[in-house]
Amino acid sequence: MPRAISKAVAVLALAVTVSAKSSLLQVKSDVNKLTMDATTIHFVHPKGEAHVNWGLTIPEGAEGEACGEGDSCLDFGVAKVVVTTEDHCQKVSWTTTSLTELKDCVAIEGHWYGGGEQISQPWPLEKVPRPETPFVTADMLQKRAQWYGGVSEAYWISSQGVAVRVEESTPLFLSVPDHDNDTIADELCLGARHEAPFAAPPSAPLALEYYLCSGDDVRQVHELTFPKFFSLPMGVPDERMLRDPIWSTWAQFHTQVNESKVFDFAMEVKGRGFNNSQIEIDDNWETCYGDAVFNPDRFPDPKRLFDDLKKEGYRVTLWTHPFINDDCESYAYADERGYFVKDSEGHTQQTSWWQGRHSGIVDFTNPEAAAWWSGRLLKLQEETGLDSYKFDAGEASWLPEVFTLGVDERFWPNAYTFKYVETVAQFGGMIETRVGRGTQRHPVFVRMLDKDSIWGDYNGLQTMVPSLLHFGLLGYPFVLPDMIGGNAYVIKPSEELFVRWAQANTFMPSLQFSLLPWDFDDEQVTELTRAVTSLHAEYTPYLLELASQATVSPSPMLRPTWWLCPTDEACLTADQQFLVGDDILASPVVHKGATELQVVVPPGQWRRVDTGAEYTGPASVTLSDITLESNVFFRRV
Repeated sequence: MPRAISKAVAVLALAVTVSAKSSLLQVKSDVNKLTMDATTIHFVHPKGEAHVNWGLTIPEGAEGEACGEGDSCLDFGVAKVVVTTEDHCQKVSWTTTSLTELKDCVAIEGHWYGGGEQISQPWPLEKVPRPETPFVTADMLQKRAQWYGGVSEAYWISSQGVAVRVEESTPLFLSVPDHDNDTIADELCLGARHEAPFAAPPSAPLALEYYLCSGDDVRQVHELTFPKFFSLPMGVPDERMLRDPIWSTWAQFHTQVNESKVFDFAMEVKGRGFNNSQIEIDDNWETCYGDAVFNPDRFPDPKRLFDDLKKEGYRVTLWTHPFINDDCESYAYADERGYFVKDSEGHTQQTSWWQGRHSGIVDFTNPEAAAWWSGRLLKLQEETGLDSYKFDAGEASWLPEVFTLGVDERFWPNAYTFKYVETVAQFGGMIETRVGRGTQRHPVFVRMLDKDSIWGDYNGLQTMVPSLLHFGLLGYPFVLPDMIGGNAYVIKPSEELFVRWAQANTFMPSLQFSLLPWDFDDEQVTELTRAVTSLHAEYTPYLLELASQATVSPSPMLRPTWWLCPTDEACLTADQQFLVGDDILASPVVHKGATELQVVVPPGQWRRVDTGAEYTGPASVTLSDITLESNVFFRRV
């Protein structure tokens, strides 16, 4: 039977100080040491440590023999582990040709961050235990309790000054279990299996490969480790999108959109004196989903519409997606040429999505398919004067159950997301996408998945700041926080919720409206929203400066509080505030009816801008003068 370790035994093992005599394997570098005893990998550095419950699928009683690979190696017959020093990291590589699963579990000690986008987006992540799931990019709205989202990387950092990075070639099944039922996760479990949705070449060995990396604290380990595995953006996206609001038709009209509604919507915004970056025409503009042709009943003359909008100072973007429904004219054309994702025999495999039950999904790992799909959109721009696109979907979870891709099988299915972003990024810095997997180098906006128009921490307002911090940590600094007020799928936001949502967006990279502030009864909603857009525009030069810094440094534009106090417990758990660079602290009000606000003040002297009050940190303070007008932020003195 597998070498399963009970929780009690595992905890005991973590407390044991391993001597050289009791170790099975030991590798030491200038900055850290990795030792393996009978149950636990001990990864120790001068400022912290991590413990890994190793080999959980190796048969009980299996003995390891030294082998000559890497810096140290043990062969258990059924599986082999090789440890190799790389820079400030130790690479742990398990391989097997006889076991169906490999599994190691990293103990969650201290606080952990990173990994997958989540519906609840806990910060730190141990606040929400998770069941096992394939660690692939997914539309988490479809399976909220199980799937991670479209902006996900197998990369985690901890307050112990430890980082974990799992190789992209590992078919990773991730779980974050709570063994003692205290609602706090106890382990980060890394499982590898050759099971769907992953694939493997025939007779290929199963591998679980990950790195344990060290730094003095959570900030330093990120600054050291992130550049080892990921790229920085090659540039800064569209400046106007950083400065002025995007106005989308989606939450206002959903699929009931047409030419007159779009123009009237734009004129209404302009008439109220609001600036714009662009107007975005969302869902249901096509003759058929995937044909990339304007429906003449809804949009009889799109070029004239766009020309008229440009005369009024607007640019125009258009929602699009990677699907073609099988009742569309272009489906047969794409199918005959092999442009859809297929099975191993070359037959198109259909998928279903929110606007189609029987659809082909374009295979962006096929260069011809990607070029054809992109060419249609470029032609549409040439014919109509359209400026750019909002690219939806792109998650691996939309692939059919049976599929092949035109890249190395070890990187299926997440390579689909990589190739999708690679394709759409060619349309320039004015685009938006909602997925990211190893695509940090592209200077494009990455959108948070649709939020619900609610207050809470289950995809509501209280997930906005944690999602912002998550994106930044994974190297996606140009965050588009989706619609202010949420998507109004079931209910529309209250006046208070809308205002608080707008205020929370003030210092985020971009503002996006769809619900109109003047549709609320209270005129104060419009004025407070206008104040947000003015304040955002005022600080845009600073945001642009931070955006440029993000191209040369792993420092996020918008940073967790612990960036300035990486060993302070209050800073490590502050989840409803963020730093704008190192000199502004934004602390939005995100609770219904709030008259008080808890703020963790970082080290140094800080002035609250709306009142002039000064505070010395590190300190936790309670502000007791909160009103609807309170858009709380501090500047370093």
